[in-house]
Amino acid sequence: MTDELVTIDGIVAYLKDNIENKKLLSPSVYVDASQKINVLLGDEHDLLFELQQKVAKIKIDYLEEDPKSNVSKARLMTEATDVYKEMQKQKAKISRIEEFIRIAKIQSKLKETEFKGY
Repeated sequence: MTDELVTIDGIVAYLKDNIENKKLLSPSVYVDASQKINVLLGDEHDLLFELQQKVAKIKIDYLEEDPKSNVSKARLMTEATDVYKEMQKQKAKISRIEEFIRIAKIQSKLKETEFKGY
């Protein structure tokens, strides 16, 4: 057993490499990968929640800095920050991960059917 830490990025990189090199993977690989990713997904959600909180605090800071400012302006100013961009990237990453899990389930069923020869 290796001491290497299992991460979502590592699993996705492994699968991507196999896909790019057109290697066949057994249904068990897809199921195993999606199970691990599903467990690790909590960490990605935690990171998203932290980023959402930072974005909310930035909005509050903009509103408190300028009493004449309105919520729309604070939202626009916040959307121009790197924290907001990072939050959006994290949302997209979670969406891709969730879609991967759905596709992996389907892929596993297809491969199983293929191996059985039906």
